[in-house]
Amino acid sequence: MKQIIVPIDFSDCSKNALRNAIKIAERMHMEVILYHSVLVPVGFAEGAPVGAVGYDFEELEGDSRKRLDECAAEFALLEKLPHRKMIQYGTLHENINELMQTEDVALVVMGTHGASGLAKNLIGSNAFHVMKHVSCPIIALPEDADIGNMSHIALAGDYINVPEAKTIQLVVDLAKAFYAQLHIIHIDKGNVMVKDQIEIARRMDKYLKRINHSFHFRKFDDIEEGLLAFAKEVNIELIAMISKHHNLFDRLRHTSHTKKMILDIPMPLMVLHE
Repeated sequence: MKQIIVPIDFSDCSKNALRNAIKIAERMHMEVILYHSVLVPVGFAEGAPVGAVGYDFEELEGDSRKRLDECAAEFALLEKLPHRKMIQYGTLHENINELMQTEDVALVVMGTHGASGLAKNLIGSNAFHVMKHVSCPIIALPEDADIGNMSHIALAGDYINVPEAKTIQLVVDLAKAFYAQLHIIHIDKGNVMVKDQIEIARRMDKYLKRINHSFHFRKFDDIEEGLLAFAKEVNIELIAMISKHHNLFDRLRHTSHTKKMILDIPMPLMVLHE
C-alpha cells in the first residue's frame, strides 16, 4: 500500500495538512504516516559535539510521541484508515528521502502557514527544502486550505517537451479519485501556434483518456500572474507544476523569490519532479 507522509509540527497548519491528507488517503486507498522530525541543535568544535548539553533525548521523544498521539486523536476518520506515527531525528527533507528507500511513498502533504516567530520560519524553510530536495510529489497547503472536495485541478508546464506518463500519474489519479476536471495549462509570453497546440494536445491526450480534461494555451507577459489569473477564472483548487519542464519553477528555484512564492502562494500548490 502506498503512503502519504504528513509532516506534523503540532501547528494549526500542519493539522490542516493532515485533515486534507486523510481525505486524499480515503479516496485513493493509501496509508497515512504522521511524521514528526526532531531537529536537535548540535555543533562541532575540533571534532567534539557541542550544543546538545541539557537535552534528554528519551524525554524529548516521549513528549513528541504523546503530542503526536493527541494530534491523531483529533481526527476520528483517521482511525478508519491505515495509519502510523513516526518520529525521527534530523532534517525533514533528508529524513523523507531516507524513508523513501524503505517505504512506498506516493505523496507528501504539508502546511506552509499558521505558526508564528521561529516556528513560522521553520515551516517555510521545511516546505521549501522538501519541495527542492525530495523527488516524490509534494502538496503545500496554505493555512485553512481545503482540497477535500476539489473539482478543478490545473497542471501547468512547458509542454514543448511532453512529460512522461509516470511524472503526471499521481495528479491524473487525483483527478480520477475526486471526479475533478484536469486543466492542462500552458502560459507563454509569445503566441503558441495552433498546429503546435494540436500536437501537444494529441501527444498528452493518450495519458488522459479516462478523466475529464481540457487544454488551455494563454499568452501572458508575466507567467506567475497569468497562472494565478487562470486559476481564478476557472476556479482552480490545486495547481500542479512540473519542476523540470515548467519554466516558472525552474527560473525561480535558484532565487529567494522561490521561497517567497512557496510561503505566500494564495492557493494549494503541488510540485511534480521528473
